[in-house]
This record gives sequence, C-alpha cells and structure tokens, in this order.
Amino acid sequence: MTASPTSAPGSALPSTCEENWRYAPLRGLERLQWTPPAALTDDAIASARALLGDTEATGARWTFIDGHFAAALSSGPSPQASAAADATDSGADLAFARLNRSHAAVPVTLRIPADTTLDLELACVAQSVGHPAFIIEVGSGAKLRLVEQHLGAANALTNLWLQLRLAPGARVEHSRLLQPASGARHFETLQLRLDAGAELHLVQLTTGGAATRSTALVDLAGADATLRWHTAMLGAGQQAHDAYVRVTHDAPGARTEQAYRGIAADRSRIAFNGHMRVTSRARGANSDQTLRSLLAGPAAEANARPQLEIDTDDVRASHGATVGKLDADMLFYLLSRGIAPDAAESLLKWAFVSDVLAKLPDAALRARFETAIAPLLPGAEAARSLA
Repeated sequence: MTASPTSAPGSALPSTCEENWRYAPLRGLERLQWTPPAALTDDAIASARALLGDTEATGARWTFIDGHFAAALSSGPSPQASAAADATDSGADLAFARLNRSHAAVPVTLRIPADTTLDLELACVAQSVGHPAFIIEVGSGAKLRLVEQHLGAANALTNLWLQLRLAPGARVEHSRLLQPASGARHFETLQLRLDAGAELHLVQLTTGGAATRSTALVDLAGADATLRWHTAMLGAGQQAHDAYVRVTHDAPGARTEQAYRGIAADRSRIAFNGHMRVTSRARGANSDQTLRSLLAGPAAEANARPQLEIDTDDVRASHGATVGKLDADMLFYLLSRGIAPDAAESLLKWAFVSDVLAKLPDAALRARFETAIAPLLPGAEAARSLA
C-alpha cells in the first residue's frame, strides 16, 4: 500500500506521546492508503472463501470483505444499512472511529427485538483496505450469541467501528477472534453501552498480523449492569498487539470482571491498559481486574497497566498486574516426564491462556479458538495427554 491524496492525514491520527497510545503500533500509518475498494470483485470473494474454509456458523452468518457485504458467503437474512451519528468527539480515543466514519459506507445496523434470541456470526475479511462499521442494538430481555472473526490477507489494513447497545435485561455472549495474516494491520474501536440489568460476556483472542490495536470504551449506564471481559494476546516474531479498555461504572451495583493473559515471544511487543472508572453515581459497584503477561523471548516486551479511578466510597475494587517468565519448576517437571523442551514450553503457554478460552460458551467454539493458536504452540496439544 502506498501513500495517496486519500491517505489518512497525520493530524487525524493519535500519537504515542498521548497516554493511552504509548505502546500502540502507530509508526508509518500516515503513509498508508486508507481508501477502501469501491466494490467487491470475484477474485476477492474467491480469496475470502479460501480463508474462511469450511467453518460452519451456528446461526446466521454475515461475511464482509473490505467492509462490503458478501452475499455469496453469507446466510440468513441480509443486513440492513442505516445512517449513524458521526464520531464527533475530538479526543484521541475516537481517532480511528472518526477515520472509519469518513471512509466507510453507511453502517450496518442490527436491531434485535425484545425477548427474542439470535445466533449470529460476523466474518470480516480484509483483502486490501476495509472500514467495516456495525451498530447492534439488543432489545429488552433479548439474547444474542455473537461470534466475530477477523481475517486478513498479507499487508491488508482494517479499521473497524462497532457500537453495541444492550437494553435493560438484555444478555450477550460475544466471542471475538482477531487473526489477521502476516503483515496485516488491524485497528478497531468498540463502543459498548449496558442499561439496567444487562449482561455482556466477552471473550477475545488476538493473534497474527503485524500489528493490532483495540480501543474499547464501555459504559455501564444502568443499575446492576454486568460486564465479564476475558481476553488473551499471543505475540510472535516482531508483532505488536496493544489494547486499551476503559470501563465506566456509572450506575448503582454496576459490576465488572476483567482478566487478561498475554504472551510475548521472540521480539514481539504486547500491551494491555485496563482503565476502571467508578463515578459518584455508582454506589455499590464492584470491579475485579487481573492482568498477567509472560515473556517468552530474549527481546520480547510486555506491558500491563491496571488503572482505578474511583469517585465514591461505596465500592469494592481490586486489581493486580504481573509480568514474568515461564515457571522453571513446572518446566523441569514436564521435562522429567519425557516431554521435549519445545513441547513443554508450549504446554505451559497453553495452560496460561486456557482460563480465558474456558470462558467461551461451548466446546465447539473453544476448539475453533484453540485451532487458531495451535500453530504458535507446537506440540502442546499432543503433550497435554502426557503431562
């Protein structure tokens, strides 16, 4: 991808001098082409079909290629497009959302009626440049099981914008797999709002690509809204993965459980910034946060930053962060059982992220996510039967 008059201007992008972007992989972005292709081609559809393989969706599947809906690779009712408000906030956290709104077509909007149930898979494939944009509104008492998969060809660029709104009593199980190809870059902005009694269980696995950055802004706006956020990052080679998750508890009894597990191998860099805000309106709020990282390479880098910002005394909050290496005693034990060194290290890494994958809603989905990380942990699956 080369520079052009329609590339993102440098002034539109955040800088690593800004606190929430300190570890983000931003170098060289101002030189990239940000304008997506005007329409789908048969070659793009064929390439996307090969990337998706024969994975079956549990319900409806919507496939998007560079932000364009691919009906030939989709099932269930066709999505609807509707106008959306622009991301007018001038803050750096919404910089990529503003770029999405300036380049993307009209966002796809999904409205789930009250007291109904839906299974949906969003499969987003990046072939060159894509700005997929989604607005999902879950009605009162409705249930959504959402599986989101992001794949990308080599050197592709994705800039996702997703708004998810849960009405009172809604429940969402959201499973996200970010697996762009070698050399690809993936940026995303998630804006999530939970009203009274709503529950969101989100599990995310990030692996692959040259660079990824997730920005998630969550608003627990209703009483007793509950968020469970479990995420794992695996870095290898010279990859850079970064995430900033800000959760605002803004109503009585709002609850968050957040767990992060990251592994940095080779010369990769990973970072997770978990920002918990509790306003004066969130009496009785409960925030539990654990961030753990493993360094598995001599030149690897891992950064974990827990933040608490509390404006009320009536709150329960805990947080912790660790960065370390593989347990030498456990490694010795596995070697003593006749497991090869590479397989033993992979097995310990597998165990490290397994508590995140265990939060996926069913065995079939867990197997799918495990397949995604298996190439990074050679020998681990076979070694599990020996340990």
